[in-house]
Amino acid sequence: MTQSEVAEAIGAKRSTIAGYERGTADPDIDTYMKLCRLYGLNYVSIFNKAYNMIGDQNTSLSTEEDRLLEKFRILTYKDKSLVISLIDRFLDPPEMEMKIKEEPLRYITKPAYMISPSAGTGQWLPDDLPMVDIPVPDTPETEKADFILKVFGKSMEPKYKDGDLVLVKKADAVDIGKVGIFVVNGEALIKECRDGILHSINPDYGDIILEDNDTVHCLGEVIGTLNKKGIILNKTQ
Repeated sequence: MTQSEVAEAIGAKRSTIAGYERGTADPDIDTYMKLCRLYGLNYVSIFNKAYNMIGDQNTSLSTEEDRLLEKFRILTYKDKSLVISLIDRFLDPPEMEMKIKEEPLRYITKPAYMISPSAGTGQWLPDDLPMVDIPVPDTPETEKADFILKVFGKSMEPKYKDGDLVLVKKADAVDIGKVGIFVVNGEALIKECRDGILHSINPDYGDIILEDNDTVHCLGEVIGTLNKKGIILNKTQ
C-alpha cells in the first residue's frame, strides 16, 4: 500500500504516514490500532507482549481466528477496508432512523355555491343558487362542513381575505364572537356575530347594525378556510 492509500484508510495526512515510515514520528494509540486493523495485526496481543500485561499463553489466537486472519491478509486494500467497516458496524451499529410513511391524502366532495358572501356591504342572494361539487381533503373540518363559499371583499381581513374559500356548517344561529354567514334583507354577508351587530374585523370597514325591521337569517357558522389547493389553512373554532 502507498502512503496515500494508508493515509486515506485511517483518516490521516500522507506526510504523517511518511513520518512514521522514516521513524521521525510515532502514532498515538488510536492511530496505532487503526494501522493494526488495516494490516490485519492482533494489536491486543502486541500490547500485551510489549507491556507484559498478561502471559503469552492468553494471547494466542484460536485455530479459527488464525484461519480468518490468513484470509484477511490476502485481501486487497479496498476489501480489507470493507471488512473492517462491516466489523465496526456490527460492534457499534448506527442508530436506525425511523421513517414515517406518509399516507396518501384522501378527498371528499362538498357542495360549493357559486355566490360569494360579501365581506363588505352585502351581496344580493338569488333564490336559486348555482352549485357544484368540489373535492376537498378529508379532514375533521371538511367532514363537519356542509358547504363551501367564496369570500368577496376585504372587511374581514386579515382573518378572511378576498377570494378565500370558507367551510360552513349549517346553523340557524351562531354564538357571540363566532363568524357566520348571514342574509340581511336578501343580501349575503360574512361577519362576526355580536349583540345586535354584525362586526367587521377590518377597522377600515363599518359594522352592520341590525334594526328591528331588518330580515335576518343565519345560514351557518364558518369553521375553516381552504387555499386554492384545498388544504386547510386555519381553524376558526
